[in-house]
Amino acid sequence: MVFGAAFIGAALLLTWGAELAQLDLPQGLAVAILAFIAILPEYAVDLLFAWQAAADPSKASLALANMTGANRLLIGIGWSLIVIVGAIGARRAFKKNSKSDKSSRKSSDSTGSSCYSMQLSRLAAVDVVLLGFISLYMLQMLVRSSLTLVDTIVLFGAFGFYVWRLWRAPKEEPEFIGPPALISTWRPALRRTATIGLMAVAAAVILLSAEPFSSSLVMAGNQLGIQEFLMVQWIAPLATESAELIPAAIFAWRQSADEGLGTLLSSKINQWTLLVGAIPVTYSLSGGTLSGLPIDTMQQQEIFLTAAQSIFAVLLLINLRLNTREAGLILTLFLADFAASVTLSPDEQIWARLGFSSLYLILAIGIAIKRRRLFAPAIRDSVMIDPKQLARESS
Repeated sequence: MVFGAAFIGAALLLTWGAELAQLDLPQGLAVAILAFIAILPEYAVDLLFAWQAAADPSKASLALANMTGANRLLIGIGWSLIVIVGAIGARRAFKKNSKSDKSSRKSSDSTGSSCYSMQLSRLAAVDVVLLGFISLYMLQMLVRSSLTLVDTIVLFGAFGFYVWRLWRAPKEEPEFIGPPALISTWRPALRRTATIGLMAVAAAVILLSAEPFSSSLVMAGNQLGIQEFLMVQWIAPLATESAELIPAAIFAWRQSADEGLGTLLSSKINQWTLLVGAIPVTYSLSGGTLSGLPIDTMQQQEIFLTAAQSIFAVLLLINLRLNTREAGLILTLFLADFAASVTLSPDEQIWARLGFSSLYLILAIGIAIKRRRLFAPAIRDSVMIDPKQLARESS
């Protein structure tokens, strides 16, 4: 309870810090920083297990278990939750605004219709296309025996490109509510100090709480007879992800899609690039070797399933829009996958992982065929068009 409350408090500080940072940084970069700090619990847990794996090989599977669980939760629960929260907030605003004009209830728009859509700006194409590239790259882990320093170079390079593109985007001043509204009126030097302080305190709370929280969960699982792997893969990420889900949900409630869903997009990219890339580095430093972190058959399948889910979700978002029906489909598939992982026998889970991976990829192929004309514009926006131009045309 204490650690959970700490994560919630840190999440609120992160929300304020991210809003204030937009006064001095491009919105996308501020969101990326928020996402990085918010997933520090995953860094702490995964890299701890990766460090221990050099001396105890059984820990290798736990490092990857936390990563795959956190990644699938982020899309399966996170993306769905953000769209649902956005839909509830939009419907509430729609009903409030339509009281003075009853005829407006018959209109069919994104707030009054039965199928709400969360629309991202064109600049979000950078996130969507990069996430698609990384997910395709990770599919090859199905036939790999280790996660190596070569993967680190590729993944770190992808993140470097991501930051470079976001850095070139223009600054946007948000609408402040609560404490940020007061802090935003302070002189620049004092305001920046407060912004850095908010994020630093939040980062410290997250880092200091992550390890004891995860350890207590594993201990509780042992006492309750729950497998350590399941506790690390699902229960620990479910709790630590609150540090990014809460700020994203607040932004979604305010109908700020680029900060709500955009935060989770950036978190997913952070996890797929910096986090995964840091695992073999940590393992190598701990063991004094250049060999990669070993991947067993189970982890090959887990990473493949995680990549397949990511590709499916990216293709749903290739039009920079996610509606409640699509969010419901993402949530339903994730819950089915989760149920299979905790109820089936180990032998049955092998087939379940391969089955869900195949289902995600089949659905992805169908969506790709249907939306094939959107690929070229999305790639062009993410790689070639100046971010400032994208921001101007989106406003």
